[in-house]
Amino acid sequence: MRRGCSTETRGLWVWLFCAMFLAGCEASERPAGGPDSPESQGLMMPEGEGEGGGFAFDESLLLEGAESLSEQVPPASCVGATEEEARVEGHPSILRGVVLAPQGQLARRSNLLEYLIPTAHAAPLEGELPVDGAEVALYRVDGRGEPAGEALVRTTTDRAGQWCVRMPDDAEFGPQLMLIATAGERRLRRPVLHRADLDLYSQPEALLRLIVEEGLSLNQLTIATYLNLDVMAQSAVDLIAPVSVEGAHGVESLLARLQQTMAEDPRLSQALERLYEE
Repeated sequence: MRRGCSTETRGLWVWLFCAMFLAGCEASERPAGGPDSPESQGLMMPEGEGEGGGFAFDESLLLEGAESLSEQVPPASCVGATEEEARVEGHPSILRGVVLAPQGQLARRSNLLEYLIPTAHAAPLEGELPVDGAEVALYRVDGRGEPAGEALVRTTTDRAGQWCVRMPDDAEFGPQLMLIATAGERRLRRPVLHRADLDLYSQPEALLRLIVEEGLSLNQLTIATYLNLDVMAQSAVDLIAPVSVEGAHGVESLLARLQQTMAEDPRLSQALERLYEE
């Protein structure tokens, strides 16, 4: 049997060797920082790392051209207000806010879907995401926080969860004036105590439920009293015994956690007890 390579085989090996040699030459002659280089994509070799140190990020290149979310999302249009009123910063009758809920869902979803959506650790607001398309309405309410008549004005949240309405001239701030956000069968309420803080999320709704279940009427609470209760409730669920959104199956599950934490807070319990005795 004849051993060795045929002429065709030797020719193939020579061709492969030449191709590899030329490719190596092109790579060595390519200038650093070309269009496909790590440097052009915001990456650079860290100093002192040598051959196998990996890449570090050049933040000045990575952030080039970035825009803030506030610049991308314009303010919500203001229902019931003129363009001039909506432009006035701090207008006393303009009410603005955001609706937030766990995973940005106020309406009930299936357990499977809620399980698949990533959750976040939360103090109120921080772990709740904006709700798109929720209805927000302003009502006069009875002592239990239920609407007493038709909505004074209503609107719908935009894709950033924002809403804006003009408060009617004959409406007054106080626990008897309520904002109610709804989606499906779920709702979040908040008394209109002042115009500086009107976001709708789980903590204000949980406090309202606790007050009503304690047998108190909103008609007997002043703005100052309600604000005091709200500060105690906020600190209870955010600082003293932080409540987490993680593991909560929708709004009702989170509300139950918040309400229990508030009920177990000694300061808030004593304050509610004193009000009941009065």
